[in-house]
Amino acid sequence: MRGIYGKSAESNFEVKDTIGIPHPYTITPRHVGEASDNWGGMLGQDAIRAAESKGAKCGMKGCLLSYDAHEEALLVYCYAEMSQDSKTVPELHNYLLSIKDEATNNDYAGFAFIKKY
Repeated sequence: MRGIYGKSAESNFEVKDTIGIPHPYTITPRHVGEASDNWGGMLGQDAIRAAESKGAKCGMKGCLLSYDAHEEALLVYCYAEMSQDSKTVPELHNYLLSIKDEATNNDYAGFAFIKKY
């Protein structure tokens, strides 16, 4: 995870991980073959992009996005109940505002939330 985000004022919210959006990029046998044949078995970003240049695609059924079109969001753990309108939860609202610039500077597409209560 890129950046440091800490916890909200009352520790009810914190960034704990990232999540792929719209879903994680899915590796296929074509990607593995490219890495094995040309990248010393290392399945890194360069090998994935090289495989795509040779016709490999994301393995998620129906996905037409390139590797670079898949993005990441920060996953915020919610230890207290929150309303559908996050602005009604001042602690969450203030926390998101306080980490927005750091998230933007680290190229995250936004936030996702997971209930942990």
